[in-house]
Amino acid sequence: MSKKLHIEDDLLVKYLLEETSMQETIEVENWLAASEENQHYFNQLKTIWDESKALDIAIPINEEEAWMRLKSKMIQPKRSVFRMMTFAAAASVLLMIGLYLFFNQNNNKGNEVAVHPEEDTIKQQVIFSDKMTLIDTLSDLSIVTLNKHTELKAPTVFEGQERRVSLKGEAFFSITPNKEKPFIIETQNQVEIKVLGTSFNVKSYNDYTEVIVETGTVQLKKFNKVILLHPNERARINNDDSTIVVIKSKNKLYKYYRSKQFECDNTPLWKVVEVLNEAYEDTIVIENNELKKLTLTTQFNNESLESVLDVLSETFEFQVEKKGKMYILK
Repeated sequence: MSKKLHIEDDLLVKYLLEETSMQETIEVENWLAASEENQHYFNQLKTIWDESKALDIAIPINEEEAWMRLKSKMIQPKRSVFRMMTFAAAASVLLMIGLYLFFNQNNNKGNEVAVHPEEDTIKQQVIFSDKMTLIDTLSDLSIVTLNKHTELKAPTVFEGQERRVSLKGEAFFSITPNKEKPFIIETQNQVEIKVLGTSFNVKSYNDYTEVIVETGTVQLKKFNKVILLHPNERARINNDDSTIVVIKSKNKLYKYYRSKQFECDNTPLWKVVEVLNEAYEDTIVIENNELKKLTLTTQFNNESLESVLDVLSETFEFQVEKKGKMYILK
């Protein structure tokens, strides 16, 4: 747990509440990228809070007071080991409350439940994110973050010699290591993704599959072709072609649905617009091909689409014309 001590818990609380400055945000992001252990710790904290907030609470619980109690336990100036034990105990209490409310919620008619059993077998579940991102923990303690309109099918309990799931949409996986039981993801266009323990992003659509690796090694297979992906590598496989194209990836925009930030690093404008269209579910069109080649280095922190487009228009000196839900850059 030595890497965990490089950042204060109160800063993680501020980050979860979206109250950090830009410098603090960068500090947290760098800490998260430093190790899988850091990311796993943060994901567990965020899962507990997100799931407890999302529940239809049948008993009165003051969210602000709960956070303040948790935060006060985490930032007491005591020895590091004792502070970690205190945080773990507080987190466990929140988790138990969340689980209790979750099962009570399932008994209430008219409530939306994101996770529900398949009709044909009680051993399967479908996790669907609908119009908001969703974080869930699978039975092997792997953590998955689903982008909007994403469906993940997974067993309620992983049995046998593998952990096999299927994905439609986009999700980020942080897989619990198990050398004896590989984790396998089936995509919509017959691409199989196999890992032992790692973190990576997957887009699974009818026309293509894309994988970006953050930590560890990922194996991709389509028909008789197999390749390995390593950290900061991206692969794209089109549905009508078994060719697997691998490139080094500096693109961090794919993290937007997890971090609520758009981080551009010498990124082409066409790529920025592509991600903005995904995030805001509007249509942005670049009228001039020369504009597509322009590159951008900046960061947008959970801003409105209009604010982002204002910055882009001032930076590149183009006009933005709005027609209904369509924005035309020219």
